Amino acid sequence: MSKKILIVDDEQGIRELFAAVLHRAGHTVVTAPDGLAGIEVARGGDIDIAFLDIKMPGLNGVETLKEVRDTSPRTKVVMITGYARDELVNEALKMDVFACLAKPFSVRDVVDMVKLLSDSA
Repeated sequence: MSKKILIVDDEQGIRELFAAVLHRAGHTVVTAPDGLAGIEVARGGDIDIAFLDIKMPGLNGVETLKEVRDTSPRTKVVMITGYARDELVNEALKMDVFACLAKPFSVRDVVDMVKLLSDSA
């Protein structure tokens, strides 16, 4: 089943990778380069899954997560990070995120995560 997926990451390459892979898998993908833009997309509604980078300039992923939760409480959230052992990771995990995907990850990891989230609906 097709999902609407939000990718929030300050790295353009990560956003492009997610978009390409998930479009090929039949999903609608919206990307945002920072937390504020991601929050605006979430306010637009109907986001099924959001992948949020933890370390970003401006609002970090945890701050973004709080706002996404307020505006789109049904959205399933996966945090992505290059810092597996970090205070922000621990804080995010306490906020009922579905998972934390550590960089570097494979294309298969992304597809499998979306399938797992879709199956858990």
